[in-house]
Amino acid sequence: MLMHEESVTSDAATRAGSTRVPAQADINVPPAFDAKAASAELLELAAVERVICVDDWYAAKEDDGENVLAALAEGALLASDWEEIAKVIPGVALLKDPSAPLELLLDEVRDRWASLDERGRESIRQIVDDRLGPEGVGLPGEEDEPAAACLRELLAGSREFLTRSLSDWRRQRAALLADGKSTLILFDRDFSREGASENAGEEEISGLLHDAPENWRIGLLTHTVSPDDAEVEAWKALSQQFEADSSRFLVIAKGRLSVSADGFPRMLKLTLLAPALERLQGGLAEAVNGTWAEAIDKVGRIDPYTLEAALNGDRLTDGTWGPETLLRIATAFTQDSVRAKLRADRTVHVSSELVTSLSRVKMPSASNPDRVRQELAEIERLEYFESADHLTELHFPLEVGDVFAFQKFTDKPHKFEQQRLGSPAVSDNGSLVLRRSGDEHYMILLAQPCDLAVRSDGRRGNDLEFVRLAPLKSPVKGRVITHPGGGVATSFDLPFFFEESGAGVEVKLSQQHYVPLTALDMCVLSATGEGFMLAAQEMPDHVLPNWQERFNHLRAWVAKQVAAYRAMEPHKMSGKAADQITAAMTGTVASNRLEALISLSHSAITYGVRRVGRLREPYRSALLSRMAQRDSRDAFDPSLIDKTKA
Repeated sequence: MLMHEESVTSDAATRAGSTRVPAQADINVPPAFDAKAASAELLELAAVERVICVDDWYAAKEDDGENVLAALAEGALLASDWEEIAKVIPGVALLKDPSAPLELLLDEVRDRWASLDERGRESIRQIVDDRLGPEGVGLPGEEDEPAAACLRELLAGSREFLTRSLSDWRRQRAALLADGKSTLILFDRDFSREGASENAGEEEISGLLHDAPENWRIGLLTHTVSPDDAEVEAWKALSQQFEADSSRFLVIAKGRLSVSADGFPRMLKLTLLAPALERLQGGLAEAVNGTWAEAIDKVGRIDPYTLEAALNGDRLTDGTWGPETLLRIATAFTQDSVRAKLRADRTVHVSSELVTSLSRVKMPSASNPDRVRQELAEIERLEYFESADHLTELHFPLEVGDVFAFQKFTDKPHKFEQQRLGSPAVSDNGSLVLRRSGDEHYMILLAQPCDLAVRSDGRRGNDLEFVRLAPLKSPVKGRVITHPGGGVATSFDLPFFFEESGAGVEVKLSQQHYVPLTALDMCVLSATGEGFMLAAQEMPDHVLPNWQERFNHLRAWVAKQVAAYRAMEPHKMSGKAADQITAAMTGTVASNRLEALISLSHSAITYGVRRVGRLREPYRSALLSRMAQRDSRDAFDPSLIDKTKA
């Protein structure tokens, strides 16, 4: 039965209440941030009526003097200090003898400690503190005292604030769960000072995840993790262990309270929001799953006459793969339905409103944002770029926005395959093992989409031989790219280009290069995404019908070029004649970034280029529009007035 707000012994209440709560300056909180006000606002917005803190700090603690004895054992006290202690403890003899061994002095204090009243014990503590400083002695479990006091300061206020020992909590658990109050409960992890296990807090949370009402939020507040990514890792491990709804609890480091309170409101916010975030994810999953099931059913009801017409005609001539057209139809059925299902879901609305309201509470900058920033960058990068593996494995046709890496060869044509070097080795995937030099340089394809389309005969309608690409370059030092586009007419910003760092690049539209389409087409058709093809290469899997014809054309072209190169025997010519002949035969004369090698021993052509990704819509269309604007901009005669002197 609940009798009082505070269920703590008089000693524990006195100790917790007498603790000085650090001021703003003490805990190094930015002046503009009020941790207590932020915590109160979060609890108010989340409609939390009650906060319960369960910690063995609130249990009755027997003062056996071990903390004082540990301080005395350091041997830093002077003879005069021992004399002062002797005055407090009646009937002692050794304490008055300056030559007595320290071990015997400690035994004498230990034997008499239980007979001392609280005033005598406090006097001895004061003597030790005067010599060793305030950190030299303290009460059992003193590491929890600043955290307990800070919790009271941050969370106690207009709402009910209860502190419980583990034994008190277990006695009152059923009544607290049954009264219907919206509750935030915070557990310590280690209750060994109450005779329970070091993981007793985890065990209590595991049970609560099954028993607690929906309006309860749970936190594991512990010294055993540091206030950084360790909280996340501990939460992940416990989520697997509990086999319950892990969104209803969070791990919070006590260091956020005992050292600096500015990080606690952020973790409090996450604890209050976690179930709402889980409900949003669940609502989306339900809407998408249901909608796709409906879309598949609608596609299945399309009659053969209509479906055959959808898969035929211009789409077949232009090289559109039939299943891609089916996906397009199914996607059209889903676009409005998913939004409609989400908007009709009351749970989604309530959860979204809570996320929005709590997100408006002012928070300080995260102390260690690197992990979150990296994960968000990885997710957002998926919105911008398709991966190289995806494009390579399925041999996706060329598209505007394809990104290529260019790298020079160490061996040049006039030295390549000379007898002293021997033939290049062949890797497991069939490409030649060649030495490369320098860093990779990235460029992006800017051709008009229709010009790139391969027709059913394996050719392009305009017989296009060269396409233009623009280089991707890191911005000047100090400039961080966070949004696509940018305001400069001669460049286009692309965020999150580099996978590891999440850094962006600028597309330099004024520094375009022209490269042969054969090199880029080979990137589509090779097993590695590289510009490579053997004259006797086998057709890879997953190649679309129009590109199968393109493959046959390229393979025949490689055989023809190798035969012509062999007939000229350029490797026997003096100087660098082989370099010039190779550049002319492979079309690399126009670009100083792209090199090629012709292998006579393997009847192959290799370009120093590899497809590494693709810019997604709508960004690639925006990039193409920027290029068109640059190409069509007006040119005017310069002003007769010198602008610098105007």
